[in-house]
Amino acid sequence: MKKHYVIRKAAIKDLSDVLRLNYDLFKKERREFDKSLDMRWTYGKKGREYFRNRIAKKDSLVEVAEYDGKIVGYLSGGLSKRLNYRKKAKCAELENMMVEKKHRSRGLGAKLVRDFVDWCGKNKIDCISLTAFAGNKRAIKFYRNMGFKDYTLALEMGLKKR
Repeated sequence: MKKHYVIRKAAIKDLSDVLRLNYDLFKKERREFDKSLDMRWTYGKKGREYFRNRIAKKDSLVEVAEYDGKIVGYLSGGLSKRLNYRKKAKCAELENMMVEKKHRSRGLGAKLVRDFVDWCGKNKIDCISLTAFAGNKRAIKFYRNMGFKDYTLALEMGLKKR
């Protein structure tokens, strides 16, 4: 029997797999970009609540990518409560996305993003934002190829505790 990929809307039963993938994302991003990431967040009360709400509520979309029945990727996003001082706009944020390394470059991430963009269109969203670590050149190139443009630049300064 040939194995294949399926992308579908996540259900509450998928929560443990989404948490596993998010934890893997945190491990990768902490190792490569930000040592200050809270590795307890994903499996803590706030992380579980965040993903449970994103899966269950209508103002968001969580999709999972399966390979032969095993979840190997996910995307989470939804309506954004960010302050938009330019005009009254309904905005969404693509908040999290992860595809296991051995399943990358097969179009899964692109399909997840296209599905999120379609969901935003159906929900009359005016703009979609996302953030990526400045050093994550691969992700930045991917999102630019998906049609995202540089819009704002956020700068940070880390201070050593005294």
